[in-house]
Amino acid sequence: MLLSIPARNAEVTAQCLAISPWVRSAYIIFHEYLRKSEGVECLSVAFDAPLFDTMFRRRTKRFPLGGELPARRAGLAYKSSEPPVSLNEAETALLCFAGVGVTGVTTEEIRHLLGHLTVTGRTSATPCASLTLHLFFTNDDGVFYYKPEKSAEIVSKEKVRIASKEDRGKIIQDYRRNVVKLRDGRLPVPREAIGSAFVDMVNRPGTTVFMPVADTTREYINMLLTGIAQFRWRMWDEVTDKPAGVSRWIRQGLLNGEKMTISSYDNMLPWLSNLEAGIASQNMMLAAQAMGLGGFMMHTINFQTLMKLMNFRLERVKGKGFAQAGPNPVGIDGVLEGFCPPYKDVDQAVDGIVEEKWGAKGIYGPEGYNLPVPKEYTELVKAVKAFLRYVYEKYGRLPKYSNAMYFPALLQAHHIDLGFYTKHFPEYVTEADKKHMEIWHQ
Repeated sequence: MLLSIPARNAEVTAQCLAISPWVRSAYIIFHEYLRKSEGVECLSVAFDAPLFDTMFRRRTKRFPLGGELPARRAGLAYKSSEPPVSLNEAETALLCFAGVGVTGVTTEEIRHLLGHLTVTGRTSATPCASLTLHLFFTNDDGVFYYKPEKSAEIVSKEKVRIASKEDRGKIIQDYRRNVVKLRDGRLPVPREAIGSAFVDMVNRPGTTVFMPVADTTREYINMLLTGIAQFRWRMWDEVTDKPAGVSRWIRQGLLNGEKMTISSYDNMLPWLSNLEAGIASQNMMLAAQAMGLGGFMMHTINFQTLMKLMNFRLERVKGKGFAQAGPNPVGIDGVLEGFCPPYKDVDQAVDGIVEEKWGAKGIYGPEGYNLPVPKEYTELVKAVKAFLRYVYEKYGRLPKYSNAMYFPALLQAHHIDLGFYTKHFPEYVTEADKKHMEIWHQ
């Protein structure tokens, strides 16, 4: 158990720890500003809560401090007697880090398969270390993008970034260094765009709405390179029942594996990206539970409305397209741009991914693991480009069936109204909930 008590808070903390053995042994929260280093104030976060106890007590708590629930059914009508309180910097930083924080270097015991795109280890798993998940959030102050930076080293010497109590200061340092403010003020989501069951709880004053975005475009190319190299997929158009631009390599015998249809391939990335988003969201929910915050995952905001509010570029289908084709969210100009048209043509996109893997600064290149390039790799890269060109030129979008980017789910975190939960759901109120304001905000 990690514990360090500054003199000014020693009395308060001692009172907290005297409440019960459970508090003393299972839940200690402490955050202290330590020092100024090169003009940057550093925060050391010594925060522990046992994983299994946190999982056992994990509950969705939707009603925020300062809220009002005009529910006539089920006797849940309630109006908070206290004003809303926004999450502070430490709370927000911990939640962001719990979702997509950089923790070091991936284990890489399968580096010989040449499938990874980075070696960046995060709190949540990501397919081929391709980091498909990007975390945006909105609160009373504005709309933000939490964008953890890559290590300057191709393979960082710092294999485990948070190895001691002192290392926890990196959580707040990362937050201050990596959060980009996109605009002032809370994202103005129209009330009619929120499901009626949640309209009185979502995106209200004091709440923070996290908006994870799945960018499938880089892994869409990387997994093609990996799959074709390992399994020699014969990329197939299920509509025409013919090869999807790769006839030459099938005839040559280079692609001699199972048929992989455009439809089957397109279905892989959303599935993998949803797994990543689910893991990240669960991490954030557990962190909120441990800190004594309320939170819940949701699909309750109309995602098309959210895309427009976030200024996503919706790329229209080129040419004739196909019957089910709709606009493709490909990125936010200057903020998050996909490896696909219109930001990059097919050749540029594939070459960019190949450079990240095998270039001078690539993870398998001379400054990375320095592994030999497979002798047929040049032809495999040509086959990948031919397949992607075929899909884009024939059907007018990449990917064909799924979207380049999308919101897998949303998550809101907030301070709970103890009066509401004590009245209606007392069995779910934890010591962390009761002492949250005293410990985190006094």
